[in-house]
Amino acid sequence: NVLGLLFAVHWSRVADGGHPSIMGSSEIALERVQALLKVDAGNGSLYDHMVRVARSLSSEKPGEALAQLHALSSQLKVAPPPEVSEPSVAEKAAEAERKRCCEQALKLIRPSDPSAAPKVLGLVQNFLEDAAMFEWAGVGFGRQESYHITMSLRKLAAETSGLESLRLWGKVLGTEGDYYVAEGTMQMPPGGTGRGPALPGSPDDDVEESGQGANQCIYWVNCGGFSPWVRLPNARASHIVASRSIKRLMTGNLSSPVESTPWFPGNERHLLRSQIARITSTCTLAVSGWYEADEESGVKNKIKIAEGAAENFPPPEEVATQGGWKHAAPFLLSTGKSSWPDLEALEGKLTEDQVAEIQAKSEAEPEHGMLEDISADLEEMKPEDAEGSPGWSIKVYGDEGVYAAGDATKTLRVVAVRSTIWPGAITVAKGTKFANLYVGYGMKCGSLVGPQKESGLPLSGTNPMLPLAPDDIMDEPKDFEENEEPNPIQDEAESDKGDVDEEQEEA
Repeated sequence: NVLGLLFAVHWSRVADGGHPSIMGSSEIALERVQALLKVDAGNGSLYDHMVRVARSLSSEKPGEALAQLHALSSQLKVAPPPEVSEPSVAEKAAEAERKRCCEQALKLIRPSDPSAAPKVLGLVQNFLEDAAMFEWAGVGFGRQESYHITMSLRKLAAETSGLESLRLWGKVLGTEGDYYVAEGTMQMPPGGTGRGPALPGSPDDDVEESGQGANQCIYWVNCGGFSPWVRLPNARASHIVASRSIKRLMTGNLSSPVESTPWFPGNERHLLRSQIARITSTCTLAVSGWYEADEESGVKNKIKIAEGAAENFPPPEEVATQGGWKHAAPFLLSTGKSSWPDLEALEGKLTEDQVAEIQAKSEAEPEHGMLEDISADLEEMKPEDAEGSPGWSIKVYGDEGVYAAGDATKTLRVVAVRSTIWPGAITVAKGTKFANLYVGYGMKCGSLVGPQKESGLPLSGTNPMLPLAPDDIMDEPKDFEENEEPNPIQDEAESDKGDVDEEQEEA
């Protein structure tokens, strides 16, 4: 009966191609087989005997296992079965936890509805491939965690309609828990959302249009493991401006209040979203020539992958310099937005004073375009003899040799570009691939770059990540020399020795 059921289960799966509707019936038959194998006739069950044989083969590892299988089985039949002790409470809890993890892992792999038609996913990052590059640079989560991240991203992509691309943005560390952050872009209609320009100072003006500026991408967070993804709100300009004036560690609780001075107008989910916008604006990089302006989309600061980008990938010598990298995210102004109000679109809706004020601010702080060189960053803090920007450090890992591969060349080196003002932001490149990642506390740091050349002050909006060396102790000030009262002697003699002078009393 057992062999017959096994034969039926096997050929039902083969004949039906593993169809989900047939798999259910075959799994039921397999459970019946397992139940029969575990029947104990008095001297042990067949299932226990097969387990003992398999364990003996795996521990002894004989050279000719198949030839010794019969002798080993006969020997184990004669030998008394090992005594099985009752598992302790800790072992039972560990086994229950292992089963729970396995069940959660299967949920990431199996579709929620097996009978539904396969979904066409957007461009989802295969983090397992990129994790190998990050490991060369000393950044990673381990293979098991990287696999969970990859499958979790695929599950999020399958559950989100209209998703165009999805990648792991990074991990923000906290005091009580960490945030894994996913970044995605949605399919936008031609010409944007069509919301129109908002009046300066209005509530709509505080939030940039979806697909532009700080809201160019959408972000989800979870606390790791198999927890569900939670979508963060859109970034607000007022939150970004306020976040530049405070420095606070995340707790891992999105609803946690932000108690700071000056006051922050939101809770931790808004602070986290603001820090993500700031880090993305500064630290999202791409190799030169990979992106180009997408003028056909009609959306400001929209870029697309250039035609033949992989074939025209910069040579390894250029990638290892700051000249081989560009900014691939909109620059955020002091207002927390990427652009100034469009005066032409708001013509007739603003007063002359408002127009003059906007023009003065835009001239004092002009907008930045996309795909700017990173070598132009922090010009005000660049030493005179320095060639590149002090805001970036580049290091090469692995084999730096260049080998011929047909008509082209190939190298196995890994180039890592790190930000010195946002510790934890890194971009790696290998071959014709590159990837961005952030793993840090979400705080800006000014102690890794020099002071400003003109004022001598540290980078604006930053405090040292670690305490600096204290200043020299000042010497005790000198005692003042004692002098007599400046009152003339004759005035003292003419005084009537009263408590109040007459002139002051009359006054």
